[in-house]
Amino acid sequence: MSDPALRTLTEEEYLRTEEDSPVRREYVDGFVYAQAGATNAHNLITSNIHVALYRPARNAGCHVYQSDMKVHVQRIDSKRFYYPDLVISCEKLSNKATALEEPCLIVEILSAGTRQVDMTYKVKDHLSLPSL
Repeated sequence: MSDPALRTLTEEEYLRTEEDSPVRREYVDGFVYAQAGATNAHNLITSNIHVALYRPARNAGCHVYQSDMKVHVQRIDSKRFYYPDLVISCEKLSNKATALEEPCLIVEILSAGTRQVDMTYKVKDHLSLPSL
């Protein structure tokens, strides 16, 4: 007998294996999706937004995270972890935290490869967060 082609992970398995993964991976209802690297233009746009928002966010007691902080979206029927391009949160976090529960701003830089998912599934999930 062979293993199934698509194997889902529990939330705990995802979080445990994400720490050692050589690539960032998003988690959607048990399925894991590797995130592609960014282009020069994508990085420049994200950096410019980061620079513009950093000081106002810090003055308000918040933090700006670029690319490597997960956002946890938990709905009645699903659990998801996304890596937004940029996120601001005023949550009090431990130094070992790897995911935000209450972001107040999420920025996704659109590209041809991500536009469809970003403008449909992700935006719906992000907007379900009461903190936005």
